[in-house]
Amino acid sequence: MTRLKLILSVALAAGLVVAAIMQYESFSKLRTENESLRRQLDELSTARAAQRDTAASANDASARDQLSELLKLRAEVTQLRSQSNQIASLRERNEKLQASEKEKEAIWAAQPKPAAIKSPEDALPQDIHPKASWAFRGYGTPDATVESVSWAMLNGDKAAFLAGFSPEMLAKLQPLMEEGAFPREMSKIDTGEFRILDRQTLSDDVMVLTVYATRKDSSGNYVGKSEDTTFKRIDGAWKVADSANAPQ
Repeated sequence: MTRLKLILSVALAAGLVVAAIMQYESFSKLRTENESLRRQLDELSTARAAQRDTAASANDASARDQLSELLKLRAEVTQLRSQSNQIASLRERNEKLQASEKEKEAIWAAQPKPAAIKSPEDALPQDIHPKASWAFRGYGTPDATVESVSWAMLNGDKAAFLAGFSPEMLAKLQPLMEEGAFPREMSKIDTGEFRILDRQTLSDDVMVLTVYATRKDSSGNYVGKSEDTTFKRIDGAWKVADSANAPQ
């Protein structure tokens, strides 16, 4: 009995040893597999981290590119806005220059133009008025005013003479009136004739006549001179408004 117990004990111990060895081997295998799995997990984590870093770098590069593009677009917008402002300024200056040129052209158009006929020999027969034909013609036309004023001066008719001038011209003639120069001095002027060489209509109420008149000089010879005289229609009558020979 004792021998049988010993045998059973030995067998049991051997079984436990075998079981322990088998369990150790199983644990060892599990440990190896566990370490392999841990390495795989580490490698996977490292790979994922690398992917995240790569993605982050790519995102950063993309963000930098987008920012650079945005800044470039802003610079282009600023440049275009500046150019637009310059174009608007140039357009405004051009419009002002054009308006100024039009104004100058209008002023030039309103100025008396050089007469087409300047030579006394080119005057038409109806525009030649010798002294012998002078008469009081009234003031219905500039031509009539020239003849009426010339006739009044020749005949010493102060009222008829003064009636042919505008208020502005009368103000210039007033000193001569006060000094008694008319009719004493003016009646001494020996005029041979006058001729109308040119007529320029500036408006319905303003006309410029180029008048050629001859007067006897100190040597007794008749000499001629042309001058442009401006006439204005005032209350239906044409008055001398400006003359190159007007008193200053």
